[in-house]
Amino acid sequence: MNPLDVLIVGAGPTGLTLACDLIRRGLTCRIVEQRPTPQTGSRGFTLKPRSLEVLDDLGVAHRVLAAAQVQSRTRFHLGEPLLFDLRVPPAAPSPQRPYPNSLAIPQWRTEAIMRERLAELGGAVEFGCRLTGFHSDDDQGEDLGDTPGVSATLQRDGVTETVRASYLVGADGGRSTVRRRLGLAFPGSTDDARALIADVHVDGPRHRDAVHFWMAADGHIVVLRPTPHAPTWQVVASLAPDADGAWPEASLEHLQRAVTERTGRGDIRLTDPTWLSVWRYNLRMVDTYRAGRVFLAGDAAHVHSPFGGFGMNTGIQDAYNLGWKLALVLRGAAGDALLDTYQAERLPVARTILAESDRRFAAATPPRLIRPLLRSVLKPFFTRQQIRDRNDHPTYRTSPLSLDLADRRSPVRAGDVAPDGPVRLGADASRTRLFDLFRGPHLTVLTFSAQHADAAAHATRGLADHLRVCTVIAPGRRPVTGATVLFDTEGRIRRAYGARDSTLIVVRPDGYVGLIAHRPTDHTLRDYLAQAHLRPLPAAPSHASASR
Repeated sequence: MNPLDVLIVGAGPTGLTLACDLIRRGLTCRIVEQRPTPQTGSRGFTLKPRSLEVLDDLGVAHRVLAAAQVQSRTRFHLGEPLLFDLRVPPAAPSPQRPYPNSLAIPQWRTEAIMRERLAELGGAVEFGCRLTGFHSDDDQGEDLGDTPGVSATLQRDGVTETVRASYLVGADGGRSTVRRRLGLAFPGSTDDARALIADVHVDGPRHRDAVHFWMAADGHIVVLRPTPHAPTWQVVASLAPDADGAWPEASLEHLQRAVTERTGRGDIRLTDPTWLSVWRYNLRMVDTYRAGRVFLAGDAAHVHSPFGGFGMNTGIQDAYNLGWKLALVLRGAAGDALLDTYQAERLPVARTILAESDRRFAAATPPRLIRPLLRSVLKPFFTRQQIRDRNDHPTYRTSPLSLDLADRRSPVRAGDVAPDGPVRLGADASRTRLFDLFRGPHLTVLTFSAQHADAAAHATRGLADHLRVCTVIAPGRRPVTGATVLFDTEGRIRRAYGARDSTLIVVRPDGYVGLIAHRPTDHTLRDYLAQAHLRPLPAAPSHASASR
């Protein structure tokens, strides 16, 4: 047995999500970060609905909601004149989708919330700790411990330490040490487009509840975005080299000059910067997310344009996809092949996001010839974009973990995010919701009649440690014995899933539908569990899986 289950390198949103998920599942992990202190820049500024559902499962969504805002107003300027004022009213939460809107929140605040949650779970980020090397038993053809693993070298305050872990995850950003040590190519393109990005105090804008977007005559842009519940704004200005081809450095002086020239307004004044940085356009991704016992996640695996607000969200969702799979394999509840589905599911998502972010970058920086048409082109484009972001729930319909036996008209397919909904639980009929029942390390089986509840219980015999059977029934129906009974008081659950009495659904630990069958056979559930590489826990598990 290795003394450590997982070593996580990088303590941004990706690494923090993974650490919280693993520790709450009873695993041992360390999360190291080479920076000496937490980063302070706003960087990623958007949390999308699916990421909010992830954070709900990790127990911090309420803190995020308190610290964030729905930014539903954007003012577009072509030079000094206002081109249009775009207002897209926030969507109302529904029982199926409790988080329907993207939220504005600076990355430093998201990370602070996640570190707080990590501490509550008993973990902590090791700042100033740098990975200097590692090797996996798979690479060396040797076994240095009781079980295969990874030996990693860490350096902190001049002291070198060798750490032994079952798995290593590189969540260490676009310049990933883990990726480089693996020798993995990072194909893609690096453009000459650059931008200065800063967190500063801003005086002058009359509409302080809106995002302000200016496009100058020369095509350069300036964006001013207010920080929720803080006196600062995130300011972004595209850059250009000087006559000698030199690029400007990050400075308040240059940023102020860019804002004044491109807005045509001398009354907008920038002061007291808390963070300044230069960003360069990169569009790259790896071809593999796994090399034996080493995984990549977040920007270590893919980098792209900030337009669309995908970066932080994609990393959070990478980690959430990987966490439950590592937990089941480490507990002996699933075969190693389950870990291969991490790449099978997340790599296509990253490829789609790279293309979409590039498309949005092109829309925000159009050629000079079409600028007279911007009012008619950009306003509907950005309106559609904001509405589409509300349904930004990546699907895994082609995943090897998705078995779809539903009708074509079914509102939910295997590989979709499972809808939420209100239910009353058990004999005392206490009110709860499906998301609360899905929360935790287990898979959830939903049946809709006593007959199929009995069949599901029989098929899952021996898997009770990581699988829960629930039966959804209408009020007044005969309760099912030996199963968790959910009263669908308003019929919302049946409608949301398009369920019948015979419907059988398996919801994965990450809230995705793995199996949906409206006419299952006696073998459907057992066949799916085998397809998902699940197996009963060993009689005497070698891994301590005490829950925290």
